[in-house]
Amino acid sequence: MIYIRNNDNIKEERQKIILELIKTNSVCTQEELRDLLIDKGYETTQATVSRDIRQLNLVKAVGPNGEYCYRRGKQSDQYYMSHKFYSIFMAAVKEVSYAGNLVVIKCESGMANPVCVILDSFEWRDILGTIAGNDTILIVAKDAESAGNMSKQFKNMM
Repeated sequence: MIYIRNNDNIKEERQKIILELIKTNSVCTQEELRDLLIDKGYETTQATVSRDIRQLNLVKAVGPNGEYCYRRGKQSDQYYMSHKFYSIFMAAVKEVSYAGNLVVIKCESGMANPVCVILDSFEWRDILGTIAGNDTILIVAKDAESAGNMSKQFKNMM
C-alpha cells in the first residue's frame, strides 16, 4: 500500500517548523528560511515560503543585533509587542501632531521604521494605513476624530 501525504498536512507541518525556526534562529531573508527548511527535509520554493510568511502573519522586526528579522506578529505577541512599542516609542519619538485624519510622528533619525513596524502589528481599526521614512511616520486615520484621539494617546506616551 502506498501512503500519499495530504498537501494540507505538509503545509501545516512546514508552517509549524517555520515558527520553530524563527524562534530559535535569526532568520532575516526568505532565502535563509528556505535553506533552513531544506535542512529540515522540506523541499520548497521561494513562492511557497512567501505564502507561508504571509499566512503566518510574520513581520520583520529589529533583532538584538540590529538586523531586521522575521518574527510572529499580531495577536500572538500582543503583550510583547505593546511593551516593546512603549519602550521604543519613548526613546524614538520627538513630536506628534495631526491635521484632519492624518497623524505625523517625528522620530530620531532611523527610528521611524521600527516604530511603524510595531505600530502596524497592532492592526488598530482606526488606522487605514501607515508610511515610514527615515525619521517621520505618516498615519492615515479613518477620520479626524480618530486622528485626534490617537495623537493624544501618543503624546501621553512621550
